[in-house]
Amino acid sequence: MRNLLLIWMVLCSLCGTRAYAISAEDLATRDGEIAFGQAWLKNTRERLYERVDPFCIDLLETWLIRLKNHFDLGSMPITALCLNGVGFNAFAAPGGIIGVNRGIYLDLDSESQVMAVLAHELAHLSQRHHYRSLRNSERISTGTLATLAGIVAAIATQQGQAAQSLIMGGQAANASSALAYSRDYEREADRIGLAALGRAGYRLESMSEILKILAAKQSQSSEKLAFLSTHPLGIERQSDLDARLAHFEDYKEGSPVISDPDFQFFRCLQIEGLEPPINGPSNFSCSSIHSMLKHFRTGNFSKALMIFDGLPTQYKKTFSGFDIEIALTLKTGDFKRTESAISTVALFFPSWLQPDIARVDLAIAQSRPILPRAIRERMIQRPERLDLWRALGRFAQAFKQEHFMFEARGWDALLHGKFEAASTQLKRARASWPTTLDQRPLDLLDQAINQSKAL
Repeated sequence: MRNLLLIWMVLCSLCGTRAYAISAEDLATRDGEIAFGQAWLKNTRERLYERVDPFCIDLLETWLIRLKNHFDLGSMPITALCLNGVGFNAFAAPGGIIGVNRGIYLDLDSESQVMAVLAHELAHLSQRHHYRSLRNSERISTGTLATLAGIVAAIATQQGQAAQSLIMGGQAANASSALAYSRDYEREADRIGLAALGRAGYRLESMSEILKILAAKQSQSSEKLAFLSTHPLGIERQSDLDARLAHFEDYKEGSPVISDPDFQFFRCLQIEGLEPPINGPSNFSCSSIHSMLKHFRTGNFSKALMIFDGLPTQYKKTFSGFDIEIALTLKTGDFKRTESAISTVALFFPSWLQPDIARVDLAIAQSRPILPRAIRERMIQRPERLDLWRALGRFAQAFKQEHFMFEARGWDALLHGKFEAASTQLKRARASWPTTLDQRPLDLLDQAINQSKAL
């Protein structure tokens, strides 16, 4: 199992940062798997085209947590990544890391279909297919490991052409087969994901619909889909899934996390600027929402708000609508509407970070240089959320509070695997930290840096 460690060493060298001393034996445990995944994320994050959007992250986390309860994942944390990639791709990395491209929403038209994709990914995690695939490929050479690492990095960072070139290379035959899940693993993920989807209260047919979408995309395009590079399709896989659907009895459809109008609004926000496929979902037009976003991007906030106010109530009074209303009214100065929208989201989703981050932006808009207490509590609870530190950075810049700026930069650097930069920012934060403020936030950063270095 020495090759597992070699793979990780090569991956880290490709990322240009230090390698973590995680052994194959460590990776065989859940704790080691989590450490592996977090280390991988820190090394790769800068190239993932991340979409640091609190609402998107909160929603994706909520979807994943609802599903996670129906898998054997124990206390494994879930890290949700909203990505700017325009291709149909979602991936699961060891340790509970799930990334979803915004381009996936071009082809999916319901929460149930999104949940089918996520259920499949969580099934791979619950069955430890990453580890089992690598364990079964111990005989591949060290040279092939370098090719495998290149394919992993290219797919994860959405460099489709680079991944395809590596896969087509003569040396890459063993590497690509080691990276891809076997058909047995795919069928296992379909079976376990399908059962979890039903227990979570979603349409079972959604899993079959996803396979049909992928098959259609594969036949219509000469490009190799990143998703299919690691999730191979097969006629027998579709047949096996359809047979299971026909005999599935223990199923009762429940309520989705968000309503269908809400999902359609969210979908329109995600596919802004993308060209919808000819045979893609057509049950809802995004034209008004995209027009609103165009005016917002060009600074015509009043016009954007007017278009928003003209939308049907069933779309405005959604959580996606409240998120947009917050952004628009912050710019137009209608702070009563801002506070009302924030309070509504917080009431229904008290665990979400988006309302607290929005209150930071509201304080900036109102020229109130006092950091909301709730945001500091969130930072203690969820220091791994990059959007929290980006919000603190905006606050620090707006009010020229350099101690907060150094703290925010320290966490940002740490979450991107830049330990020396994080340590430097911590020293600057300590030097500028007011004596009247609690030092514990800096101690938390110090502890996190030391823990990451110890891996």
